[in-house]
Amino acid sequence: MLPQTWHRALFCLLVLMWGGPNPALWSSPSQAVPIADRFVGAWHLLSIETVRANGDVIYPFYGKHPEGLLVYDRSGWMSVQIVSDPKPMVPHESSRESFLAAPVNEKVIAINGYYAYYGTWTVDTSKSTITHHIQQSLYPGERRESGERHFSLEGNRLILVANAHEMGEDHQRRLVWERAAPSP
Repeated sequence: MLPQTWHRALFCLLVLMWGGPNPALWSSPSQAVPIADRFVGAWHLLSIETVRANGDVIYPFYGKHPEGLLVYDRSGWMSVQIVSDPKPMVPHESSRESFLAAPVNEKVIAINGYYAYYGTWTVDTSKSTITHHIQQSLYPGERRESGERHFSLEGNRLILVANAHEMGEDHQRRLVWERAAPSP
């Protein structure tokens, strides 16, 4: 059996060969990674809830099981797309030309069941907010608008809460996103 001093020397040698201690491995995720970097990547939508002032939860625009994808990139761009539940099933055509030629009522169903915009994003860690600076949107009135959302990051989940005035009342919209697995 080797003396205890030899054990320490062997351990130190292995640490030096390994590259030395790495404080990032010993830090918590929130200390090791700047908060803005924790947003970068793709997120799948889990739920959208509208919370009324009295605490009631309703699902007026997207239904109980919408699908969506939110993407933040390192250069400061973001994009979001949401498909309502139930998903629109018309028009059936798969080309832009066919869509434009579809009956108006089918196009309205498709547009009412879809939401999308893109722009840039900034984080204010002191207020725990992320702001989407909308460049283009399916809804023309949102172009050049900025939407502030309170955020919380809980493991692989991102929760965004926005204040809204719709349907004649003030309420909050709560979106829960889960980090998407890397694509194969």
